[in-house]
Amino acid sequence: MENEQSQERMQAVLRLPADRRYTYFLQRVVESGEVWGLDGEGWALALDDEGRDVLPLWPSPEFAAICANRLWSGFQPRSIPLSVLLDNVLPQLAEDGMPVGIFFTPAGQGHPVSARELIEALRAVHGVQA
Repeated sequence: MENEQSQERMQAVLRLPADRRYTYFLQRVVESGEVWGLDGEGWALALDDEGRDVLPLWPSPEFAAICANRLWSGFQPRSIPLSVLLDNVLPQLAEDGMPVGIFFTPAGQGHPVSARELIEALRAVHGVQA
């Protein structure tokens, strides 16, 4: 029963519009202190509408794992501590001009955000000044 409820909850979250999944992502990440990407022979990347690389991130390993299909088949969820994300990963992405795709679904849609915007949003939710 527990697993069934958990599956139903996951499906309900996946059906949320991208902006609501983004809000869910921010809250979960600040609570857990980590984000999740997909790692294979390096981090999984997606392309935005302009053909630029995008780093997809999820709030939990379960959501990342269900997206490890098609192009990302064989990739495994990998944790990134929130402190490493804020201090190293996002500043580097901002410098490189690479956006972040928040909370892709198995159907592929994610919420695009710049690395700088994500730093500011996480710090705002976390209560830390940027």
